[in-house]
Amino acid sequence: MMTDLPLIAPLLVVAGGSLLVLLIDVFLRGRWPNVSASIGVLLLALVSAVVVAPEYLSHGTAFSGALFVDPYTSFISALVISGSILCLLMGKEYLEGEGISEAKGEYISLYLMATAGALVFVAAADLITLFLGLELMSMALYALCGAALYRSASAEAAMKYFFLGSFSSAFLLLGIAFLYGATGTLSLLELASALPESPTGLVGIGIALFLVGILFKMGAAPLHFWAPDVYQGSPTSVTLYMASVIKVAAVAVGLRVFSLTFGGAEYYELWSRGIWIAAVLTIVIGNLVAIRQRSVKRMLAYSSVAHAGYMLMGFLAPGEFGGGPAVLFYLVAYAVMTLGAFGVVMAVSARYQDSPDSDDIVRFNLLSRKRPFLAALMSLFLLSLAGLPPGMAGLLGKFYVFNAAIRAEYVGLALIGVLGSAISCYYYLRVIVAMYFVPSPSQAGGATSSYEDDCGEAIVAMPLAGTLAVCGVLTVLLGLQPSALFEAVETLFPPNLY
Repeated sequence: MMTDLPLIAPLLVVAGGSLLVLLIDVFLRGRWPNVSASIGVLLLALVSAVVVAPEYLSHGTAFSGALFVDPYTSFISALVISGSILCLLMGKEYLEGEGISEAKGEYISLYLMATAGALVFVAAADLITLFLGLELMSMALYALCGAALYRSASAEAAMKYFFLGSFSSAFLLLGIAFLYGATGTLSLLELASALPESPTGLVGIGIALFLVGILFKMGAAPLHFWAPDVYQGSPTSVTLYMASVIKVAAVAVGLRVFSLTFGGAEYYELWSRGIWIAAVLTIVIGNLVAIRQRSVKRMLAYSSVAHAGYMLMGFLAPGEFGGGPAVLFYLVAYAVMTLGAFGVVMAVSARYQDSPDSDDIVRFNLLSRKRPFLAALMSLFLLSLAGLPPGMAGLLGKFYVFNAAIRAEYVGLALIGVLGSAISCYYYLRVIVAMYFVPSPSQAGGATSSYEDDCGEAIVAMPLAGTLAVCGVLTVLLGLQPSALFEAVETLFPPNLY
C-alpha cells in the first residue's frame, strides 16, 4: 500500500493543503494571504498530477482495488484541478463583496476539501469509495453555499442543497446496497462480470436508484429543481465552481459507471430508457424555463440543466458509436464556456451585491460602451453555449454528441437536441442584444446616461480579467483545433481495456 501513495500525490497535496490552511488560519486569522496560498496548493497538485501521469498509462487499480489508476482518471483529475484553480482565481478579489470576509480561511479550506472529494469521486474503483468521495465533496459544498453568513439567500441555498442532496445520497446508497446484495461485490470491475449471473429484479432496482443519485449531481431533470435556486442564492464564486468543476466530476463518474459497469447488453436496455427520458426532459425543461428568466445567473443555471441533457445523449452511444469521447470533448468545452460566462456575471453584479436583482439582465444594458472587453467575451461565451459561430467550441461539442446519438440510432433524440439548441438561441442572444443595443429604462425616456454609467462600471479585478482571457482563448482554440482534444480523449475509450 505504501508503494501506491505516490500515485495519489495530487489528492494528498489538496487534502493536506486544506487541513494546513485551516490550522494556520487559527493562529493568523485574517493576517496572511490564504487565497494565494491555496492557489499555490492547487498548482502544486496540478504539477504532481502531470508528474505521476505516466504511471497512469496502464489500466489498473491501487489500494487493493479502491482507486482507478488509468488515463481516464488522470485526465479528469487534471481537469478538476485546473477548473478549481480558474474558479479560485476568478473569485479571489470578490469574496468580501459577496459577504465572505470573516470566515475566509474556513471558506478556502472547505473549497480545497471539496476538490479533494471530487478527486476521490472521479478515481473511485468501488462503490464505497465512490460514495465517500461524493459525500466529502457534497458536505463541503453545502457549507460553501452558505458561506455568505449574513445573507438570507445564501443560507436558503445551503439549506435547500443540504436537504435535497442528502435525499439523493440516500437513493444512491440504497442503490449500492441493492447492487451489493445481488452480486456480493462492490468493485466496479467485478460488478461488470457478476451482473449477468445476478437476480435481474434486484440489479434493476439498484441501477435505477444509482441513476437517481447521479442525475441529481448532474442537475438533470426531473432532479434539476435544486440547481436554479442554489446557483442563484450561493455566492457567485461558489456558483461557477459548482457549474463547472462539480458537473465535470458528476458527468465523468456517470459516464464511467454506465459504460464500464452497466454497459453490458443485458442491462443497457434497462438504464438506456431512463437516460433517454431524462435527456428529453432535461433539454426541454432547461431551455423552455430559461426563456422566462430575468436573472442572468438563474438563466445560466437552467442553461446548465439543458447542457446536462445534451451530455446524457452521449451516454446512450457507447463503444464504437463514439459517445464517450463526444461527452468528454463537450464537457471540456462546456466547463470553459460556463466559467467565462459566470465570471462576467460576477464582474457586472459585483457593485449590486446588496440588491436582490444584482444580476438582472438590465444590469447588462449597453455594457459594451464602458466595458467592451467584458461584452465581447460574454458574447463569445454565450454564442458558444448556443452553438453559433464564432463560438465553434460549443457548436463542435454539440455536433460530436448529436452525431454519436444518430450513429446509435437515436435520431429522434438528436432532433430534440437540435430543437432545444435553437430555442436556447433566444435567451443567449437576448443578453447580447442588451449589452449592445438596449438602453436603460431612464435613457429610453430621454434621460441622461446616469444609469449607463452605473451599468458600465463593472468591477474587473486583474485575476478575473486574466482568467476570462484564458477562457476566451481556450474557447477559440477548441473551435479552431478540435481534433487535438478529441483525439486525446478518444484514447481513453473503450473502457473494456481493464
